[in-house]
Amino acid sequence: MPRSGANDKPDLGLADAAWEQKDHNAHGSLKRIGSVATPHFDESRTREEFRVIKRHLVSRISAAPEYAARNPRTILVTSASPKEGKTTVTLGLAMSFMFEQDVRVVLIDADMRSPDLSRRMGLGGELGLLDFLEGNGLEARDIVYPTSVKGIFAIPAGLPRITAPELIASARMQQLLDALLQGMGESGFVVMDSGSVLSCSETISLASHAGQILFVATKGQTKRADIDEGLGRLHRQAGPIDETRASMVFNKTSRSQSAVRYSKKI
Repeated sequence: MPRSGANDKPDLGLADAAWEQKDHNAHGSLKRIGSVATPHFDESRTREEFRVIKRHLVSRISAAPEYAARNPRTILVTSASPKEGKTTVTLGLAMSFMFEQDVRVVLIDADMRSPDLSRRMGLGGELGLLDFLEGNGLEARDIVYPTSVKGIFAIPAGLPRITAPELIASARMQQLLDALLQGMGESGFVVMDSGSVLSCSETISLASHAGQILFVATKGQTKRADIDEGLGRLHRQAGPIDETRASMVFNKTSRSQSAVRYSKKI
């Protein structure tokens, strides 16, 4: 379906106050501040590598048609199998956006099997995505947390539920994404750190919302057959998956090579 227009603005409680670096939760107490740190690589090299990825993603946004079915400012980070470095790529990309003027980025921990992003940001156990999707009187602003980096916000996974795949696939998930993007305006991005395609059924649901997909593979670890099966599953169930929408990021390469690379062709 076409992206939400200016006259179709889903608010869900995302007033201007939701984007302050200090905010309060649904109970009126001061929210915790999420921690966002640079991944542990050589600082200058890592910064430039993630800038390359960022510029590639940004260039697709300007090239996307106005009424694209999926908003290219919604970015999904996934892989074929677990432990490929998805969360590291998510945090590195967020840090790269930090250097942009007046940009807001919301990081969503949507890996319900292993919510590593929530843990690494110090937001494990806080109200988050699943709590909002289930309802319970929560507004979107109740689960958007400021972080230690200006302009970067976080939505933790929330309390685990057996119904997580169904909640992720619900219409309320799309409403949340629409509200986040509308609330941030044209300078906003949503980056979803998801589970792996071959082990988490909800990742396909997330991919159906994403305008861009970063598919992470690890040198010396990821099997080509798993990459083919993962991309094939995405294409069949949340496609099309092609060079206009998906990129591969190669992680944990040797020091003589770039630690993170992108390719516009799958």
